[in-house]
Amino acid sequence: MPLVGGRSALVLFVTAAVLVATSAPAWSAAHNITAILSGHRDLTEFSRELTATGLADDINGRNTITVLAVDDAHMAPLKARGLPRGTLRHVLSLHVLVDYYDDAKLHGLPGGSADVSTLFQASGDAPGSAGMVEIADRRGGRVAFAPQDAGAARGTAVFYVKAVHQAPYNISVLQVSGVMSSPAAEAPSSSSPDPSRLDFSDVMSKNGCGRFAGLIAATAGASAAFDKHTRDGFTFFCPADKAVEAFEPTFEKLRADARLAVVLYHGALGHYSTQALRAGHDDLATLASDDAGTTVGFAVHSAGGKVTLVSATHNAARVTRTLADADPVAVYMIDAVLVPFSLTANASSPPDLGPSESDGRSGRKDGGDGRKTSGSAPGWPRRGWVASALVFTTLLTAFASG
Repeated sequence: MPLVGGRSALVLFVTAAVLVATSAPAWSAAHNITAILSGHRDLTEFSRELTATGLADDINGRNTITVLAVDDAHMAPLKARGLPRGTLRHVLSLHVLVDYYDDAKLHGLPGGSADVSTLFQASGDAPGSAGMVEIADRRGGRVAFAPQDAGAARGTAVFYVKAVHQAPYNISVLQVSGVMSSPAAEAPSSSSPDPSRLDFSDVMSKNGCGRFAGLIAATAGASAAFDKHTRDGFTFFCPADKAVEAFEPTFEKLRADARLAVVLYHGALGHYSTQALRAGHDDLATLASDDAGTTVGFAVHSAGGKVTLVSATHNAARVTRTLADADPVAVYMIDAVLVPFSLTANASSPPDLGPSESDGRSGRKDGGDGRKTSGSAPGWPRRGWVASALVFTTLLTAFASG
């Protein structure tokens, strides 16, 4: 007699499928452009520049995208021009369409053409209608891509060569015959701030870290300390608004010097590009210090292209987005507040952290951001335990119904 009947097996299968779907990490990217291009040696330089300009992260953060890749031979003249990083980013942004186009769609355009927005236009740096690209199916089946600038100005058109990678309605990578450019993309970046004068608070406020920017402004000495170091190379890790909102009740109960230390703990000395973070496994020095005046840092761990920061109290924060990366300053969004010390010991009154579990090895408790402060990898989410219980219950039901 079978252990599990047909109906019970079906229930078990459906339950397991739902649990797998709901247990998937919400922060995981739908695709990885660097990994996609890694199998194509002739696109190495294009991939490298996407990473260097921060566009790789922007591409990975979008669900529907088309990347117009350029081979090394045609990237060489662009590199030889020595464009500033901001200008190079604008040019490459023209090669990222914020819609999905594959081989079939290119040759089936309604009316034979389409105007598509790019990441250059989406960035807000493109003036007027600049940043749009016209796709046109021309005679002989050749498909052209031509950037559209304001007025009578027109950029350099390129042609479709072949499909490199296609995941329907998610990401498409198409090789084109050369580098598209336009007067708007190559214009002196008067609208783009001098990296050494980057208004990091403005960058944070406009990109989902407004609450942390508010903490910097409200914490005596924080802005001045950050301003002092940005010209020499600096990297900010700003917690997203949701993480700061959850941490604020605890933050308000800290002593003034402890609040300053928490804020300064999110600034690392030195400029670290996305590529440097992914390659490194060393501790980063910050502006925060403990009661003895010793500088406190945090560890950087990279796996599968994902970067995780682990604080001195072992709470973890994942880097979820690049907000700015132009030497000497970089700004990254993280999903939790980093805590450099025992919160209880530094509170003007014991902070109400709510229910928490002790770390059996260190005796530490929740770091105040909802994460268990242990040195090990983050534990299975609570919903994982619920999922386990549901599977167990289903198995028992299946066994009973035989």
